[in-house]
Amino acid sequence: MLSIKNVSFTYDSGTPALENVSLDIREGEFLCIVGHNGSGKSTLAKMLNGLLLPTEGAVIVDGMDTADDDRLLDIRRRVGIVFQNPDNQIVTTVVREDVAFGPENLGIPTEEMIVRVDEALKSVGMESYAESAPHMLSGGQKQRIAIAGMLAMEPNVLVLDEATAMLDPYGRRDILKIVHELHEKKGITVVMITQYMEEALGAERVIVMNSGHIEMEGTPQEVFARGDELRKIGLDVPAAIELRELLKERNIADLGNAMTLEEISEGLCRSLLKI
Repeated sequence: MLSIKNVSFTYDSGTPALENVSLDIREGEFLCIVGHNGSGKSTLAKMLNGLLLPTEGAVIVDGMDTADDDRLLDIRRRVGIVFQNPDNQIVTTVVREDVAFGPENLGIPTEEMIVRVDEALKSVGMESYAESAPHMLSGGQKQRIAIAGMLAMEPNVLVLDEATAMLDPYGRRDILKIVHELHEKKGITVVMITQYMEEALGAERVIVMNSGHIEMEGTPQEVFARGDELRKIGLDVPAAIELRELLKERNIADLGNAMTLEEISEGLCRSLLKI
């Protein structure tokens, strides 16, 4: 679906952000890209639908080069991006109109657009707010509206560029639940950019960015097994995995590949029952 080929990018200020990055993203995949501030992950996200163009290399979306101006609209129909601050993506004073903004600009017929908007709002649990004013909503609700606006355009790929960064833990949990449901039920390819390592636990593959290049990649189990390497580049492992490591180091319990607090709790209970 997406192919990043030997991509480098330098901002006009002369600051290099990416250096010779290559990555293929499969159709239907749930990919998480993690890294600290300045690692290049958000720059990479903006390249996935042509908001930024490589200084060197190429980004190919479903066979189309993002540098081809004639294909840019088709590319953005396929790849939708939700950013950190939902206020930057809200452009009208009524929720329904805001969700309809993207499809309307794509020239979608009115009858089809109405259906798309209703389905998108239902997908994110915001159908009862269709006639509300966006500025009256909470941060989490605004982010749901931003996601609905992308869904109404029916993209093949949904990119979330630190879309949960401004939310409280409950808001992050709700957005993650919605995104996982969209991936599982609709088969949407998801690319999640985040600093929250816990959010990567539910991904199929994790990419770790550092200083503009890919430091490591693999399944969550493979990546977070390299905790010492992650800490050296300023990242932590999820709290549950750190707890699992401590339990093993202190010979309390060996919980294998347990990734969540729930799995650790269940493993500890089984260990206690054997005593």
